[in-house]
Amino acid sequence: MKLFYKFLPAVLILLICSSSAYSADAPWKKIGESKGIIGYTRPTPLSSVEQVKATGTIDEPIAVVEAVVRDVPAQVNYMYLCKESEFIELPGKQNSADIYYLYNLTDMPGFISDRDCIARSDWKIDKETGIIYSHSEGVKSDYKLKKGTVRMPLVITDYTLVPKGPSKTEITYEALANPGGSLPSWLVNMLTKDIGIKTVAGIRKLSATAKYKNAKIITTTPK
Repeated sequence: MKLFYKFLPAVLILLICSSSAYSADAPWKKIGESKGIIGYTRPTPLSSVEQVKATGTIDEPIAVVEAVVRDVPAQVNYMYLCKESEFIELPGKQNSADIYYLYNLTDMPGFISDRDCIARSDWKIDKETGIIYSHSEGVKSDYKLKKGTVRMPLVITDYTLVPKGPSKTEITYEALANPGGSLPSWLVNMLTKDIGIKTVAGIRKLSATAKYKNAKIITTTPK
């Protein structure tokens, strides 16, 4: 018992430090780089799996990059592991230019059940800097609920588009999700650690196609 009380202060200090470390998001850790796109991960108290981020530049005007990210059905062409994505209409909800609802289905490998979500996307722009922000967050809905697919209880994605001249845009992509079910955290982290780099790379590739060349900035809601 004396030994217990001797080490009690040290144990309490350790617990306090551990609690502080997870009371807020930890610093980002670089996990890779590909063709100028840098990927990061970090633990977060909001989920048992790590948040991911990637930053890179695209040699296209910001309006072009905005058009690609807004093209929800095209997510199958640029978002890593995306199997299906579409604009949807929900009862009691109204879509507009800067607020819309979408359905997204993630194709999981092998024996793992696919994951899906219903999300609301909000777009805003800083009129002084020209920076465009997109924030998407999962909402509760029974839309397309089906056996064999797990609806994720937490999904948050953010895009920040920064104009770097008339023909260059810096893009930052962040994603945080709780995949639901009984998947171990280490497996989810292994499967998703490259999602940021590959998604930004997909947006870069799609931005170079003719479909978006004449795009104009759509977002008008002030930040």
